[in-house]
Amino acid sequence: AGRALRAGRALLATTASRAMAAPGPARAPPATAGIVVIGDEILKGHTQDTNSFFMCRRLHALGVKVARISVVPDEVEAIADEVATFAARFTYVLTSGGIGPTHDDVTFEAVAKAFGEKVTPHPELVALVHKFFGKTDAESPEMKLARIPESSRLNYGTDGHTGSTFKYPLVSVRNVYIFPGIPTLMEHVLDGLAHLFRSDCTHFHSQNIYVAADEVLIAPVLYEANAAFQGRVSLGSYPDWANNYYRVKLTLESESEQDLEEVHRFLVEKLPPGVVVPVVTDCVSLAAMEVYGLAESGT
Repeated sequence: AGRALRAGRALLATTASRAMAAPGPARAPPATAGIVVIGDEILKGHTQDTNSFFMCRRLHALGVKVARISVVPDEVEAIADEVATFAARFTYVLTSGGIGPTHDDVTFEAVAKAFGEKVTPHPELVALVHKFFGKTDAESPEMKLARIPESSRLNYGTDGHTGSTFKYPLVSVRNVYIFPGIPTLMEHVLDGLAHLFRSDCTHFHSQNIYVAADEVLIAPVLYEANAAFQGRVSLGSYPDWANNYYRVKLTLESESEQDLEEVHRFLVEKLPPGVVVPVVTDCVSLAAMEVYGLAESGT
């Protein structure tokens, strides 16, 4: 994303998606986030990372711009360096993985190191470990879950379905939020703590335009649109050579609905005649609604 489209052969040879955006006029910038995925199993290809995808989608819906994703090994120094760098650059840092009872669970230690702190048993977590695992021995593997950075905060989420408070908290240090690596747990915790990240000032609005033409044909119009709306609208071009109905999906995104409508009209008017095609992305649901409508009308 962010690279200008290239006309000619270079454009046709590039299958990666591109998005165009440029610095714009004065407007309060959205909150930003950096995601640090932790685990040798990710880097070795043993496990597919789905956590960063989920985090990106949720944060974007909450009005937070994810600026960078990094994957690091289960090494204290590597994690600490990345966390320290991200914490200085972004509004929020979300880590995923490396918290647990085993030797390679070193995220708490690494985050402490990033801020020049030590890990220490937290009385509330010690009590929870005793409650859930029945352990009181300070050297037991389970008790490793209770040793966290000195300045940590404990954040208890709320179950969106039941309204009940989570029984186990998420640990955070300054602007760093330390999530579990197990996808189902991570998703549950992030949903329950969405209020920590939600922006009341920023809302991302988006539209798609589907084009039955190659990028090389529409590239001049995209350049023109990008120049006219730079800083107000992010314009992305995503080719789909396997689709037999359209060749390119254009994504338009802005914090302003008015700017979004303007760039949409601009593109529809400027693109070659007949290349913009209607696409129903959820045709099954639409068909079901029409069938139910017919049934209720008695026709």
